[in-house]
Amino acid sequence: MRIYHPYWKWEDYKAGFYNNCSGEEKKILIQKGIEMFNSEKLTLEYMYKVINEWKYSCEHNFTNPSLNKIAYIGQGACCIYANIPSTITMEIWNLLDNKIQDRANKNANDVLNKWIINNKRIQLCLNLD
Repeated sequence: MRIYHPYWKWEDYKAGFYNNCSGEEKKILIQKGIEMFNSEKLTLEYMYKVINEWKYSCEHNFTNPSLNKIAYIGQGACCIYANIPSTITMEIWNLLDNKIQDRANKNANDVLNKWIINNKRIQLCLNLD
C-alpha cells in the first residue's frame, strides 16, 4: 500500500537531504560520509535513526515500489550523521571499497526489514494536514 505525505512533513527534507553544496563544504562532507561508512557501528547507528526518527519520510518513501530503499537508508544515515545531501552521498558511495559497500547494503537491508516488520499494518492513505 502506498502512503503519501506532503514534502513539508518529510523529516529528510527538513534535514537537508535534498540540498546542494560545493567547494570546501562538499570536500568536508565527503570525508564525513566516508568516515561514517568506514565504521560499521556508526553506519548501523545512523541507519536505525532513519527508521526511528523519520516517520513521515519513511512512510512516504518505503511505500513507493519504485524507490531504491537500500540506497535511501544509506543516504538518510549520512544526512542525519553530518547533514550530507543525498547527491553527495551518491558521490561518496563511488569512493568506497566494495567490501564497505557490501557491508552497508547488507546492514541497510536488515534495517529496512526491521521497518517492514514494524509497519505491517500500514494502509493506503493521503495525509495532507
